[in-house]
Amino acid sequence: MLTKVLQYIREHKLITPGDLVVAGISGGPDSMALLYILLQLRDRLNFKLAAAHLNHGLRPEAADEEKFVCDYCQNMQIPFYSRRLDVQEIAARGKKSLEEAGRDCRYQYFAELAAELGATRIATAHHRDDNAETVLLNLIRGSGIKGLRGIRPVNGIIIRPLLCVDKNEIESYLSENSIKYCIDLSNYSTDYLRNRIRHNLLPLLEQDYNPRIVDGLNQLADIAAAENDAMETETARFGEELIIKQEADEIILDVPGILQLHPAYQRRIIMQTLSTIHGENSWDATDVKLITNLLSKPGSSRRLQLKQGLYVKKVYEQIIFTRKVLKKISFNYKVTVPGQVYIKETGKTFSFQLLEGKDFKPQAGDSYLDYDKIKGQLYLRSRQPGDAFRPRGMQGTKKIKDFFIDLKVPQAQRDQVPLLVAEQKIYAILGLRIAQDAAINKTTSRILLITEIKVGN
Repeated sequence: MLTKVLQYIREHKLITPGDLVVAGISGGPDSMALLYILLQLRDRLNFKLAAAHLNHGLRPEAADEEKFVCDYCQNMQIPFYSRRLDVQEIAARGKKSLEEAGRDCRYQYFAELAAELGATRIATAHHRDDNAETVLLNLIRGSGIKGLRGIRPVNGIIIRPLLCVDKNEIESYLSENSIKYCIDLSNYSTDYLRNRIRHNLLPLLEQDYNPRIVDGLNQLADIAAAENDAMETETARFGEELIIKQEADEIILDVPGILQLHPAYQRRIIMQTLSTIHGENSWDATDVKLITNLLSKPGSSRRLQLKQGLYVKKVYEQIIFTRKVLKKISFNYKVTVPGQVYIKETGKTFSFQLLEGKDFKPQAGDSYLDYDKIKGQLYLRSRQPGDAFRPRGMQGTKKIKDFFIDLKVPQAQRDQVPLLVAEQKIYAILGLRIAQDAAINKTTSRILLITEIKVGN
């Protein structure tokens, strides 16, 4: 078995010369076999070894198990580190199962210790039977291809050197080398789903359906891993083409581009985006389905509020993943002609000039009005409920809200668009439309020219 594990380590490049490997050791048979094997291979592969133990505080014998591992490491001159946590209290506080909380606490401790020691590898004792259980567990939960990969040999700095051997091989190795270990009776409790799979479902499948079920499930995991890698590569390529904007707390994607993809890639693009903005383990299939349903819904203001403080909004042809909370903007500034107005709420500055009609030459992006048609003091303000105006070229009036919808102005931007107003009459929506009441014609003598002053101009 030692030779088999050595070949597996070399094949998957689990350990390289000079590595510091922290082995997660519970004191059970699997982890003690791992520690013993790593100790035998330490000089041959030229790496340093340390052991880490997390006392979950769940069972009376937990302290004895911690001492057992500590004493073993002292006898073998292996640096030993441990931590004690009240996993039951942590599980209740985080609304997690004891199994989930225990797993999270272990990996968090191992990662923190590795960072503290400068370790380059964290080794765990998962084997082929564990992998088969994980595949079945994920299958029962309705996992996709990614879940059917099971446990991988390498995940970041975490390595699994025993994934090439099964439980029977480990038990034989322990007996042959007289390696002592502890028995955790909770591993036989059928209160946990994984234990029911281990002690009930797998033996049933092995006896009545396939005597080599563990091999079959491990083969499935390898096939799923290869196919998942291929899809991830394609997904990354698609994702780069679909990104309109990416910041730490906001990612915007192109909806038509997503909808052109196969649904399998749509789901992966969404999961990839969620993972980028808040980690892979925070999301599930329900979150992805809610977002895929949102993609094809019409309208300009569709929004989901997900966990982790994340909002997903569909704004016309964009889908926005954001933690930014939309704040309502309101402003009202008096206009002096000639002069400038700086709108601090939007960070934009507008210049107001008077020109003779005969001297005027239109420029793209400018707004220009017949100044003599404007009655009263001018103001630049944000929109208000019930606002309406008569767009140039139209007979009747139109609500500002409907005008924005027709032009597909995103909901988040509508409060930022300045309206030019005098005595409650809207003469212009800057950058978008002039009202008929202030439109210039052949008789116009004075033109009010409004120009946005860009930064750097």
